Amino acid sequence: MISYLFKRLLELIPTLFGITLISFFIIHLAPGKPTDIFTELNPKITPEAREKLEKYYGLDKSIIVQYGIWLKRIARLDFGESFSSDRRPVMEKIWDKKKPLLERRLFVTFMINLLSLAIILIIAIPVGITSATRRNSLYDKITTVSVFFGFAMPSFWL
Repeated sequence: MISYLFKRLLELIPTLFGITLISFFIIHLAPGKPTDIFTELNPKITPEAREKLEKYYGLDKSIIVQYGIWLKRIARLDFGESFSSDRRPVMEKIWDKKKPLLERRLFVTFMINLLSLAIILIIAIPVGITSATRRNSLYDKITTVSVFFGFAMPSFWL
């Protein structure tokens, strides 16, 4: 059992590495540069200011160096500064210690996910068991079609 767990943990390392690699490069496949948000909205910005922004965000370095810097920051849970007007660190915005626990964004997100998981389990398990015991019945066919419609439906409709 221990060897199986060790093997699974070793498989986790390249999987996580692959996920970070794909995430990073998909972000860089978007047209333009991340600094275009600032520079296109401000027509008075100078080329020197644009270069300063690129240097600040590390966009003047090679893509491999950028990935290494990004990976180190992610490992330290340093998600950078928010692009909103207050420019606070993202982690501070997610887990604001000044607010009570019930008002923190990460806690609220966790509770919403936990509630949705509970609702899914309360509904899905009994429906699935009932559908399995009444195989090929009208109930089974209706629930199967309903599940497919539920999966096909965009999340913003729910």
